[in-house]
Amino acid sequence: MISKLRNRSEVIISFLLGVFFIILGLFILFNTGQIRNEEVPVEEDKIETIFDLINAFFVEVSNMLSVMIGGFPIIAGILIILFGLFMFKVGSWINSTTKYDVPLTFFFIGLSLVLFIVTTILMTQSYGLWALLYLAAFIIHLLFSVFNEYLNPEHRKEHYMIILLFYGIAYFFTNNAVYSNIESTITPTDVLSINLFFALVWVSSFMALWVGVFLLKANNLLKKPAADDPEKLSRLNKKSKRINFAPDKYLGFSQKLYDFRNRILDKLKRFFETDLPSWFKVNYIEILFGIIVLIFVFLEFNNRNGVFVEGYFRLNHMQTIYEWVNLFITLVLAVLYLVFTIINLVKNKNYHRQMIVIFILWLNVTVSLYITLFKDVELSLFILPFNVFLVLLLTPLLLISIFKEFKGEDNNEPDRKI
Repeated sequence: MISKLRNRSEVIISFLLGVFFIILGLFILFNTGQIRNEEVPVEEDKIETIFDLINAFFVEVSNMLSVMIGGFPIIAGILIILFGLFMFKVGSWINSTTKYDVPLTFFFIGLSLVLFIVTTILMTQSYGLWALLYLAAFIIHLLFSVFNEYLNPEHRKEHYMIILLFYGIAYFFTNNAVYSNIESTITPTDVLSINLFFALVWVSSFMALWVGVFLLKANNLLKKPAADDPEKLSRLNKKSKRINFAPDKYLGFSQKLYDFRNRILDKLKRFFETDLPSWFKVNYIEILFGIIVLIFVFLEFNNRNGVFVEGYFRLNHMQTIYEWVNLFITLVLAVLYLVFTIINLVKNKNYHRQMIVIFILWLNVTVSLYITLFKDVELSLFILPFNVFLVLLLTPLLLISIFKEFKGEDNNEPDRKI
């Protein structure tokens, strides 16, 4: 069953994108009046039922869309619905023939970029011009996905580190911007609703990118010429001077990190006049710290969850919902980190997934601490002692992942599309 879904994933994604665009178009048509009018603020004290909460989300989405299509919502809605129907046709083409694979490759990559540009424009309403940092990070991610065959797989860790760095910078500055205005011009309802809509468009963008890269590789487009094919290279050289696209020559900082790590470890061994036992693995520290992190995140999440269970919660307490959602995401990240760490210990793989998860988890908790300390807002994921303790636990885990040499199956398995 799972293998069948994987084999038809590009078709399924095309259909899902079609459903997304059709639903979005219908939403626009049913809310043309509100999209045409000026922005309507959400009154949190009037949210009493789940339907009021859903309506608040729709109001926020309408307010965002009015910036781009406020003058022509009916035309925009119809065009988006037609585009959604076209995506079903695209899915049938991918399923039945390879005739259109080449144009569809660039269609999906272009669609991914357009979706993210639209998302960036909408994000400026909450994050200001700092939203452009996300666009820069996505463009770097897109270029990596398209041209990763030209990149040395031995530097794959560095590629991921660069992408994560740009996403991390964007996350920090956008959060700093939004929390500077929260409870003055932006409410928790705004942040929660806007982020949810952004997440939907982001997922759609990454799905389109996945299909584009899949078709790109399936049709050997932008194929890196073989270095040991003298006949092919000689023909190219006769026509023009060959361009050497080798960005990896600017990389290699991982080896410097490993050398620095080894020097520190050697000094510690000489100082303590001992060596690490043969049975010791750094994964044991990662699992121990990971379990402690999971316990503390679960305790904080359970405190928020108790508000729901014990009946003290009201739907107009949007701050509680906002904190609960973010803590749930943090809890999922903590569980994933433990899972990938155990797999890394047992099967010697998932190095990259482990690094990505611990970076996101560390960034989430660290930014939360920064907001608590330097922003005059009541929204906080953790009580201050917990937050400080988690940062102290997660920082060594992140450093371990950065300084850990990636070996094993991850270096030999085919590169993932995204």
